[in-house]
Amino acid sequence: MAYDCIDRGISRLFALYGGFLARHPLPFLVLPVLLAGGLGAGMYFMVSDSSVEGLYTPDNGRGKTERAEAEQHFPVNDSEAFQPSRIITLGRSASVIVTSKGLDDVLRISVLREVLSLYSNISGLEAQVSGTNYTFADLCATWQSRCVVDGYQLLNFTLEKDENTTIGYPWTNLPGGTRLFSGATLGGVTLEPGTEDVSTAAAFKLTFYLRSENPEDDKLSEEWEKAFLSYMDNFESDIIDVSQTSSQSLEEELSELTPRIIPRFSITFTVLITFSIFSCMMLDMVRTKPWLGMLGVVSAGMAVVSSMGLCLYCGVKFTSVVASMPFLIIGIGVDDMFIMIAAWRKTHPGGSVEKRMEETYAEAAVSITITTITDGLAFGIGAITVFPAIRIFCIYTGVAVLFDYFFQVTFFGACMVYVGRREKANRHAATCMRAVTPSEAKDRSGCYRLFCTGNTLAGVNEKGEFSGSDHAIMTFFKDYFGPFITKTWVKVIVMLMFAGYLGCAMWGCLQLREGIRLSNLAADDSYVVSYNNKDDQNFMSYGAKISVGFTDELEYWNTTVQSEIENTLSLFEETSFTSGKNETESWLRDYLDFIDQFSSIIPGLNASRKEPFITNLKDHFLTNVHFKRYELDIEFNDNKSEILASRFLVQTKEITNSVREKEMVIKMRDLADQSPFQTTVYHPSFIFYDQYIAILPNTLQNLGIATATMFVVALVLVPHPVCSVWVTLSIASICTGVVGYMTLWDVNLDAISMINIIMCIGFSVDFSAHITYAFVSCKEDSSNARSVFALYTLGMPILQGSLSTILGVAALSTAPSYIFRTFFKTMFLVILLGAMHGLVVLPVLLTFMGPGACRGRQVVRETPSGQHRNVLIDDNMRAWIDSLKKPDGNNSKSERPSSDQSSSTLPTSSQYTYSNPSFEPEQTWSGSALKA
Repeated sequence: MAYDCIDRGISRLFALYGGFLARHPLPFLVLPVLLAGGLGAGMYFMVSDSSVEGLYTPDNGRGKTERAEAEQHFPVNDSEAFQPSRIITLGRSASVIVTSKGLDDVLRISVLREVLSLYSNISGLEAQVSGTNYTFADLCATWQSRCVVDGYQLLNFTLEKDENTTIGYPWTNLPGGTRLFSGATLGGVTLEPGTEDVSTAAAFKLTFYLRSENPEDDKLSEEWEKAFLSYMDNFESDIIDVSQTSSQSLEEELSELTPRIIPRFSITFTVLITFSIFSCMMLDMVRTKPWLGMLGVVSAGMAVVSSMGLCLYCGVKFTSVVASMPFLIIGIGVDDMFIMIAAWRKTHPGGSVEKRMEETYAEAAVSITITTITDGLAFGIGAITVFPAIRIFCIYTGVAVLFDYFFQVTFFGACMVYVGRREKANRHAATCMRAVTPSEAKDRSGCYRLFCTGNTLAGVNEKGEFSGSDHAIMTFFKDYFGPFITKTWVKVIVMLMFAGYLGCAMWGCLQLREGIRLSNLAADDSYVVSYNNKDDQNFMSYGAKISVGFTDELEYWNTTVQSEIENTLSLFEETSFTSGKNETESWLRDYLDFIDQFSSIIPGLNASRKEPFITNLKDHFLTNVHFKRYELDIEFNDNKSEILASRFLVQTKEITNSVREKEMVIKMRDLADQSPFQTTVYHPSFIFYDQYIAILPNTLQNLGIATATMFVVALVLVPHPVCSVWVTLSIASICTGVVGYMTLWDVNLDAISMINIIMCIGFSVDFSAHITYAFVSCKEDSSNARSVFALYTLGMPILQGSLSTILGVAALSTAPSYIFRTFFKTMFLVILLGAMHGLVVLPVLLTFMGPGACRGRQVVRETPSGQHRNVLIDDNMRAWIDSLKKPDGNNSKSERPSSDQSSSTLPTSSQYTYSNPSFEPEQTWSGSALKA
């Protein structure tokens, strides 16, 4: 071959290694087991990380920079001056959503009294730490010396109001002239026709805020949250239904996923061992290899243990997503095992074990090396992502892939040597006693012949020639599937179906949704999911209040600056994501209104110049009880003579899904960037919304790097550059299909599916590279025959590997968590589409546009033995042969045509038969090994 120098070199090296392994198998059997045991001890140091922000938000997310600026200018003091709308971090809190049993209205007096009783019970909960009891009052975040509980003020007002007083939505007017925002407390609201008065409400929300700025307070508040969750687990009422959550709930539920998934791995391990054993069995009791099937799974299991231990030794924290890694690695390991066993079956059974191991490694090692390099590179590239959860998963899985390769070529190879020695001695697979051959047992019972006989030399004729001892599946690919799929009309149908597949996939890609809802990180039956479902159902009309901060030292007393600030705020208020001017909290608007209203009453009250503006702001406006909250929105210098920064709060609305969340963040930041001032927009949820913005560019970046890398790998290892192009195109096609069809299967592009899309690159190369490698390596002249040969050689390992990988992740299909079900769905698509390309699409495409597909036509020549053989000829050669067959008797005087002779006059028949004793018969590929 013109391009196979590298793979021939690798093949020769592995042939030498295979021979050495056959001569000295014991160290390769024992030392890997000891290594796996030693590394597995690292699991003793397992440290689990379940931080939602730390794992599922991008490292370089803009929200984290915005949070740092907000903390710098507007620090939170939760022990003295806490306002929920002005939080910088999510902090510590506990929340309940109350709905009525049998009634649609929570505003009925009986229901409200039950809610008040619930409030009292929760407020009285105690957390015991070091022998001291702490109540909510001891740990609550406070405002003006009162515990902050969102909803409590409205609850009291509703219970005490008279019949003529109404509840407004989203603002309720309280006695004394103050207004209370009820949009975050009442959910599922219906209004009286033509008014803003509430008629009914489906849900009532109470949120208890705790101190967390001080580390000691944070620890005590965490213990109180645990007491709250314990109480709510046992809460029962005949009147109300309650869903609860706390600031630590999601992380706790996330950490509890791993123990629920581990038992499923035992099921997967059992299923794969059973599948592998049956896949490796034959009716011949000598050549059957059930023990190798089991040991192949054990080898993959050793890779899982070693990877986990080594990563934990190195301080890589364990996350719940990593719990899906063993399911995948077991499937990959079994795939490699099938390739090695398939290569062994094609060696001559009469050869020595050493010779057969040399041939097995010469063939299988290249395929396994390609698989390991591509998978390892895919996970290595995935490890550079900005999402920590993906990075950690890729580190664990990439290391496991390398260990799997190591154990396959050492431990499993040594196992093959011992099984090969048993087979060489014609010993029974179960008893290891010498087995009689079928010919020797022809007079025995059928049961005896079925279970007690075997012949290691099956398929070897009297002359010692090995005609093959193919597995039934290999025979199916060679004699039925291969010839069928290379028929012209079948090729046309395949291409039409492929075009339809691509069309649907591209349409699905256009429907792509980014990001993962945080509630999806918990188990389906988690109380967190119940709470979030009720929240999504009832409290989507009004969302978070976005902080719009101006960090320049502006001349707020200047009317021009005031106009610019007003114009800038108006841009934020007039978007489709915000509620307008009435819901905005603006200290400047209220201050100027205050000046206009009371300037005639309070002497010297004006804001026309800097000194009176700041003096009146400090001494009159911010000391008023109705406006005292605005102290948190203005940053003064040390002597309060300058305003260094200030912020305004804009109310969002109808943020009902991840698409709206993403678009809202992008819009807010675009407006901030276009502002004439140094402007920062922020809310704690922006840190989580950053995943929606970062996931697609990060995925495309990794796909681009991985695809380019795989092209280079294929160019180096697959012995023809055209095949590298086809491998790359297959990657693009499979990735498009996975992304498109996962969207149609209700899977978003998020941190979990991104892992599988990264894996898609490696698996795509595995399937396509194997087939193209076999196609190029075949000695047949016909492109159809080479496609059949490729299917015959690798169809069974690809089919087995696909089934084993799907079986490996199948247990996750019923997992009680979106994370693991998404892993199954995307992995299923990766394997299904990869196998479809490897077994159907590529064999057809290569017959059209593979290397040598258009080199000429075929003739059939007859060998001295009387056999006919296909020979490739071009049009000029066909004309020359045609002239030799003229009936004028001057064949010996015929000359070979010139290269510019027209082919339009040549006969259309593409096959001829002639005899020439100088041609040697070509060895048939039936049953032969794929040579590098």
